[in-house]
Amino acid sequence: MNYIAQIKGFWLLHNKHALNSTDTALYFYLLEVCNSTNWINPFKRNNAKVMADLHLSRATFFRSRSKLKKAGILNFRSVNGTPNVTYNLTDLELIYRDRNQPVTGNNSTGCEPGGDPGFVTGNDTLNKNSKPKPKQAVVISCAQAFVFYVETKNNRLLKDRFGLDNNAMRLFFETFYNSKIDLGDLNNKTIEEIARNFYYWLPKHLAAVQKEKSCAKKESYSRPAGVQPLRGVAAALKFANVEMREE
Repeated sequence: MNYIAQIKGFWLLHNKHALNSTDTALYFYLLEVCNSTNWINPFKRNNAKVMADLHLSRATFFRSRSKLKKAGILNFRSVNGTPNVTYNLTDLELIYRDRNQPVTGNNSTGCEPGGDPGFVTGNDTLNKNSKPKPKQAVVISCAQAFVFYVETKNNRLLKDRFGLDNNAMRLFFETFYNSKIDLGDLNNKTIEEIARNFYYWLPKHLAAVQKEKSCAKKESYSRPAGVQPLRGVAAALKFANVEMREE
């Protein structure tokens, strides 16, 4: 099984089967368990352990697990109702590759079967005045990109380097995503490219924030106690070297 192909295959089925955030969290949890066993599939996992790790109630856990099974994403079985359940993850790489396989066939050239490939027929007649339609920008959602990013090695490196937890990392990721999407920088970017861009963006962002704080702190120390900073017209006149005349 291929980790990246599994993730991409899952997102292809995500919208089709209207999976919610709990269903998504459960699948990626089980995917990580399978990955940690060097892709031994099927594998076993205790119900109580899963519910405790994901903070799920019994009813919610069973409902999400059944939805994933119904969607064909995984299968599971238990012997005589024991809590040690055997899971078997579906190889979604086939779904992903079939979805992205180029279309081939006799009609791919725009010609009738057996016809002259240099002769365009029927509805394929070219119109010289027609303009090509602009490509629609495809943007991966912030939630999808972050779920992918937290599973990467780069996430662990940045967390150790700056002492951040997942909640803080999520807030920084949302700041990065919102600033980039407004500029159109995420249009048609792959999920791997978005994760890599965030990895390079975060250290620069934290350095800029720290520099801004240092400048503000330095300015407050250089000002005599009890003296308020100049604002508005007074501040502008100071830099313009103009003295205010008293009446």
